Amino acid sequence: MKRTRIIIAVGVLSFLVGALVSPMLGWRGPERLEAESEAAIDLPAAVAQVWFPSIDEYDNGGEVLDDEQFKQLMAALDAAMSAEETVADFAGEASFHLANFARRLVVPRITEPQQEVIADFLAALGEQHPDHLQLTQRQGTLLTSLYPPKPTDDIPVFSRSVDLLLSNAEFYADGGDFEDGQVDRILATLRAILNAPEVSDRFEEEAATHLRHAGLLLQFGRLSPEQLARVLAYMDEVAAAHPETDVIADTRYIIENLTPGRVAPNITGKDTDGVEFSLEDYRGKVVALVFSGHWCGPCRVEYPFQRAMVSLYEDTNEDAVLLSVNSDPVLETIRAVKVRESLAYRTWWDGHEELSVEGPIATEWRVGGWPTIYILDEKGVIRYVDRRGADMIAAVDELLKEKRWAALEASMLGTVEDPEGDGK
Repeated sequence: MKRTRIIIAVGVLSFLVGALVSPMLGWRGPERLEAESEAAIDLPAAVAQVWFPSIDEYDNGGEVLDDEQFKQLMAALDAAMSAEETVADFAGEASFHLANFARRLVVPRITEPQQEVIADFLAALGEQHPDHLQLTQRQGTLLTSLYPPKPTDDIPVFSRSVDLLLSNAEFYADGGDFEDGQVDRILATLRAILNAPEVSDRFEEEAATHLRHAGLLLQFGRLSPEQLARVLAYMDEVAAAHPETDVIADTRYIIENLTPGRVAPNITGKDTDGVEFSLEDYRGKVVALVFSGHWCGPCRVEYPFQRAMVSLYEDTNEDAVLLSVNSDPVLETIRAVKVRESLAYRTWWDGHEELSVEGPIATEWRVGGWPTIYILDEKGVIRYVDRRGADMIAAVDELLKEKRWAALEASMLGTVEDPEGDGK
């Protein structure tokens, strides 16, 4: 029997050695060429080039738009919409051009004759591109909302119209390891976007959205130490080029502290009963950490899966636990919800009456979307981000299986070291 155990243990050791050596066989050392500069980046021409007069020329304090300036703007729009690139890819280019045109009309007052010129242009555009009539009509509705009386005098950021990172399926690691080529292209795309005219001209206002998208994207996989170093080096490069703003701070924090492979920041606060507790209290258990609020529709969709997880692992006595950080502005709201919805898990209340989503815990964890879900292993290391619904339970179950295998392997290794079992 002892001999059998030794054979099994040696087999396990062989498996472990193979698992460690295999990545090394595919390792590429310092001779690896820097590929970021060679990564193919296809920014839309509407983003990569200058098409319109500077937006600052149209920030006139709410005065009537000068006719000459209006003519220049319309001529620029006509040139942009009739450009070869736009005609070839109307769906991909036109929305950017129209958004940039509209941004220049947010502050100045637009006269009725000017409004008629815009309406006629959009109508003609719809006739030229009947397959995209909805796009031009939607833009017409947006422009109409900018006419007097003005709802706002804040120029909207162009970056809200440009999502070239999160929308690219090729950039996702889906919970696995990022490939070098993916990191190369993510950095190259981010560099190209931040250097685009409409972004670089108003960097502090525009860059935060794209940097945040990059941080979110990098939460969907694991960066190697070398990849992490390259990403952080680029963050430093951006910071050095723009010392007047600390726009990279949140993104850098996310990458360094809230991506898979990083030990999760500790949380200490009071639960809904007023009792203080910490995330580190649950080391040794697999933890699903949910940032939620009853005010949030998608958060409420998660309730059945949360009940299922609590019931499943309570019944099997597994080392898994669900914890949540709640952002409802009134404490009594979540207290009542937990009873009514049978949400039998411990919750930090992080809300307050004003800006309840910006409580100290959510702020430290840079939560920008609700719900946000982190799955931590028994060592407190983040393994998955935003696994929702049944995927959350599957991720927890996967880490539990991994933990059981690790315990079995440790037991077998102990048998090899002391085959007689007498401690000698």
